[in-house]
Order: sequence, then structure tokens, then C-alpha cells
Amino acid sequence: MTLVYFILFIGPLIFVHELGHFLFAKLFDVKVLKFSLGFGRRALGFRRGETEYCVAWVPLGGYVKMLGEDPNDEIRPEDQGRALNQKPLWQRYIVVLAGPTFNLIFPIIIYFAFYAGQTHLDPAVVGRVLSGRPAAEAGLRPGDRIVAINGEEVYYWGSMRDLIADHAGESLRFTIERDAQRFDRFITPQMQVVTNRLNMTRREGQIGISQAYNLALVGISGDDTPAHRGGLQTGDLVTSVNGQPVERWDQLKRVLDRNRGQSLSISYLRPRRMMTPIELQVMRPMVTVVDPEARTVQGKMVYDTGLQSAEFFVREVEPGSPAARIGIRVGDRIDGFDGQAVTHWGLIELALATRLKERKLDEVPHRISWVRPDGTQGHGTFKLARTTWIDEYRMEQERYVFGAHNYYIGKTADPIPIRGRFTYAISAAVEQTWDTVAMMAVVVVQIFRGSISKDTIGGPLMLAYTARAAAEKGWDQFLFMLALISINLGILNLLPIPILDGGHILFFTIEAARRKPLSLRARETASYVGLVLILSLLILAFRNDIVRYWFK
Repeated sequence: MTLVYFILFIGPLIFVHELGHFLFAKLFDVKVLKFSLGFGRRALGFRRGETEYCVAWVPLGGYVKMLGEDPNDEIRPEDQGRALNQKPLWQRYIVVLAGPTFNLIFPIIIYFAFYAGQTHLDPAVVGRVLSGRPAAEAGLRPGDRIVAINGEEVYYWGSMRDLIADHAGESLRFTIERDAQRFDRFITPQMQVVTNRLNMTRREGQIGISQAYNLALVGISGDDTPAHRGGLQTGDLVTSVNGQPVERWDQLKRVLDRNRGQSLSISYLRPRRMMTPIELQVMRPMVTVVDPEARTVQGKMVYDTGLQSAEFFVREVEPGSPAARIGIRVGDRIDGFDGQAVTHWGLIELALATRLKERKLDEVPHRISWVRPDGTQGHGTFKLARTTWIDEYRMEQERYVFGAHNYYIGKTADPIPIRGRFTYAISAAVEQTWDTVAMMAVVVVQIFRGSISKDTIGGPLMLAYTARAAAEKGWDQFLFMLALISINLGILNLLPIPILDGGHILFFTIEAARRKPLSLRARETASYVGLVLILSLLILAFRNDIVRYWFK
């Protein structure tokens, strides 16, 4: 099946590219001698009119052979004016540019088909609010709906996020809807460094909100608490209190904060693992009564149940990880990180990600403290540990591990219908293509600069394995990967290397500046140099393929 996937993958890319050259050559009445998918001897084909159409045995490219493309072509009297080199310079530009351009248009069609199939999107509803961040300081709460920013209406989470990202450091007027009431808040997004899927960093604005909200998953702060005595365990999911439904943690917290010592009848679900071949996890419904205990904190009477958000509690510790080495255990409650009280687990993840993105891993280590269920305190320092693995595309990946994972179940607001699905699909497809083009252009530049290892370059084997791995994930992933490689192919063909389309464009540009073409000898010399560069690149790609797929 790998060969089948490879042909289904590479075939459309070659066809789209060569179709661009072919259509505009025909449009400008350039005589097309051959349209070939693949190189080498013809496997099958036919002739229609003056053009031979064929599929060749080596499916590593293709070509459109046009009269006059080779300066040594003999042009018969009846073909005068139909050779490529006899056409106006602007027409030659377009014929050559059409191939890479079609490779950049093709992804728009793929993305449009994907986005046109969507009917609903996530609304701009706040899930979590990180304390100490701009949104929290402005008074935003979970469940708030952002309906406008600087007077511009927003409906979907993605468009709201992008708008915030583009205005770091600028004061924005947010129109908020809460309990059917609307009000304005001015919030200034903070600059954050984020990393994309290719480990490339960029700066964007963030206000400290997330899309998913915490469900009422609880943790038990100690063995000697009302909640523990009532039979509750860390990881239980509360569904109602005194008959009132509860879904989010912030809703449960408000109920607990308002309580003045009354008994609480708590309904909850407890995870129960059924040992079956697929290990289905189900939730068992249970009910208990919790009697809060009165105690004085800083001169104020509080009624403690021992219930906290489960996000502060450790659910899993990876063996051998930094967390395991400093003594963190399952069930511990993390209460301090780098000298600050932990108000959200997300702040720990943000601090770790920031240190990683800034590549300051060997500087001052992180400090963390925790409380065990029996009340004993623990603390330690750690640095992230680097691990590597080979992904499904046979590419080496790396990650930096802390090793402690918390309890968390998140949920987003119900999706809403898309307004103007056609215009949405068009704009989203163009935006997705442009973002990918920009990203891949940076990748190509960084490879030539040495910032990205040349070991990432691959050849036919990489394409074959990529096609199979993407297809096994589903046809949507296959098409998305096809779009990505099409963009990559379009950009590579625009490089100013002789024998590539970009090399021809370079020759045309020099001709426009000199008002005459380069000499035949100069073009032949440049073509030899270009051929050596391309062959060197192919040798490197084949070498990487052999190492990656035969020796790993």
C-alpha cells in the first residue's frame, strides 16, 4: 500500500504543477511538444494534435516540453512565432510562474473543501481565566462571552484569538456579555513567545484565558477533612450540590464559598476502570453528605470542606522523570512554583514553556513545593529532561519533560452555526495557505542558513512514508499533508537556481534589466551549476532517506 499511497500523493502534485505550465503555454499559443508525468521511458500515453501526453516509468517529477525552451531547438517556418523564446518577456514570465503558482493555489482548493464542510465553530466564550493575567485583572470570568473587540464584532474563538494575538501591548476595548448584560472592559494583551508545530517561535499577544473550562473535578486537600470523611476521593466529578446541578469548578467554588456551615448533599461520579480488552473507563454515580468545619483564617471565619480543584493534584508521575527524582508522588497537591503560590496548573506549564522557548534550560532550576495527603510538606528543584523519539513519519522529535501530570477534564461551550459558510471557507482557506507559505518560506531559509538541520531534508522514501502515515490517520490528514507538500514544492521551484522555474525567472529578470538575453554560453554554464546543486541536494535527500528508513 505504501507504493499506492505514494502514487496517489505525488501524482496530483506533479500534475497540478505541470498543468500550470501547460495551460498558459496553450493560452499564449506556445507549441507544446510533450506533457509528461514522470521521467524516463514512456509507460503509457497518446498523442492528440501536436502534443504527446504520457506517463513515464520514474514518478519523481514531470515536465512540459515546449518548442524553443531549448535554445538549440530547430524552429520550422510554420512554427515561427510559436516558440517560447520568441514570445514577449511578460508571457514567458507567466508561463514559467504558472507551475509554482498552481502548486500554491492547489492547497486553497483543498482547504476550501475542508472548511466548506464545517457547519459549526466554537464561540468566543471564556473557559478559564488565569489569575494575575490581564483578563483576570479586568474581571473576566468563566462563561463570559466576548462579543466585540474595539467595536468589531467577534463570534468565534479562533477569530477572537487571532485578533488578540495581533495587538500585543495595545489597549483593546472588549465588549463582554454576562447573564444577558453587556459591558466594556479595557484589556492590554501581554507579549508571549509561542512555538508552532515545526518548533519555530513567534511573538503574539495573550490575555490569560483559555477556551476549555474546568469541570467540577475535585481534589481532597487532606486525609483529615470533611470531604475525605464523607468518602470523596481526588478525581471525583461533582454533578450537584443540595439538588442544584453543578458543571464547572467555578460554579462549585461559588457554592462552597457561600456556605456558612450547612451540610452539603453532594452527588458525584467516580471513575471506575473496567478491565476489558479495550479498558473502558466509566463513571459510577454516588452520593454523600459533607459537613463543613468552621475555622479561623487571618481573623476571618471560614467553613472548610477540604474540596479543591483537582487541577492542583498529581494524577501521574513518569518513572525516571525530574518530578519522580525529587520525590513527587501521585496524590500530592502542588502549592508553590518558583516562589509563587499555584493558582492554576496552566501557570506551571506556561513557565516551563517560556524557559524552554528561551532556551534557558541550564540557568537557575525551577523550584516546586507540594503537600501530601497526610499534611507533610515537600519541596525540590529540577530542570527539564530532554527525551527523543521517532515519530510516525520516521522523523526524530524531542521534548523536554517535567514528568508530573495533573487531574483535568475540560469542556468547551457548545459550537454555534457559522455565519456565511461560503465566505468563511474562502477566507479561511486563503489564510491557512498564506500562513503555511510564510512558515515554509522561513523553514527553507533556515535550512540554507544552517539553523535547521539538513537531516530534515528527505527524498522519495520520505514522501512515501509520509503519504502512508498520513493516509492511515485518515483522508483528511492525507489531503492536509498533500497541501503542505504542494506549498513546499511551489516554494522550492521558485528558488533562483538554474534548471528550476526560479532559475528561468532569474534569467528573464536579467534579460529585462540588460534589454537582451544572456549569452547561450552563460546560460549553459549557469545550468550546469544549477544541475550540480540539484544533484547534491538529491544525494543528500537519498542519504537521509537511507539513514532514516533503513537503519532506524
